Amino acid sequence: MNMLDATTEDEKHFVTANILGLMYKLFDPNKTGIIGPRFEHGVRNAMLTVMSVPGSTFVEVMRVMQDPEFVKELLPHVTDPMVRRYWTDQIAHTADFHKSEVLDYTVSKFGRFVTNKMMRNIIGQSKSSFDMRQIMDQGKILIVNLSKGRMGEENSNFLGLILVPRILAAAMGRANIPEEQRRPFYLYVDEFQNFATDTFATILSEARKYKLNLVVANQFIGQMADDIKNAVFGNVGTIMSYRVGVTDANFLQHEFERGAGAAIFHEGQCGP
Repeated sequence: MNMLDATTEDEKHFVTANILGLMYKLFDPNKTGIIGPRFEHGVRNAMLTVMSVPGSTFVEVMRVMQDPEFVKELLPHVTDPMVRRYWTDQIAHTADFHKSEVLDYTVSKFGRFVTNKMMRNIIGQSKSSFDMRQIMDQGKILIVNLSKGRMGEENSNFLGLILVPRILAAAMGRANIPEEQRRPFYLYVDEFQNFATDTFATILSEARKYKLNLVVANQFIGQMADDIKNAVFGNVGTIMSYRVGVTDANFLQHEFERGAGAAIFHEGQCGP
C-alpha cells in the first residue's frame, strides 16, 4: 500500500494533512506540544517534495530528511516554489547542529515504522495492490485484520489510521459522479476510538452524501475525545447499547429520551 498515492495538488495536501493528524493521534493526542508547528512544517515540506515524483513512498520521506543528495535529485521535479524554498533557503542556511536537531527529531517519529520489516513491506510499495475507489464503486468487500496480537498495538493503530483517510478520500472522490450513481458502501470499524482522528469526525458529518455509511463500535464513551464524541452523537441515526457503566448510563439516557420524545411527537402529529 502506498500511503502517498496522490496525483492532484488537492490530493497531495489531503494526504499530508491526514499523515499529520495520524502523528498527533499516535504521539500527542492531548496536543501538549510534542508534535507542533515546527514538526508539521518539516513533515509537510518533506512529503510534498517526495510526492513530486510519482510512485514515491513513505520510505522516501525518511530518506529526504537524512540525505541532502537525494533532496537535490528531487528538487527539479518540485513545482511549488514555497516547497523549493524550504530546502534552498531555510534548510540550506540552517546550521548543521540545528538542522540535525530538527530533522532527527522528525525522523525518530517515523523510524519505528520504516525500520520494521513487516511494516516496510506494507507501506513501502510504490503501487497499492488495491484501489479503494474501485472497491466502493464495484461493491467489493475488503476485510482488514489489524490484530494487535499479530502486529503489535502501535503498528495496528498506525495502519488503521492510514486506511480511514484513504477510505474518506475515495468516498469524497465520488463528487465527480451524480449522486444517484453513487453505490452505497458500508464501513464497519471495531474499537474505532483507536482510529478516530479529525478525519473520522469528517466522515461522520460529511460522507453521507457520498453514500459512505458507518457502523462503529467501542467499549465506553470515555474512550472518545470530545470532538469525536460530539460528531458521533450528533450524526448517528441508530444507537445500540448493551450493559454499560453508571457514567455511560447517565449520558445515554438523554440520547434515548430525545429519541423517545421525537417518536411520541411524531406519533401525535400523525394520529387521528
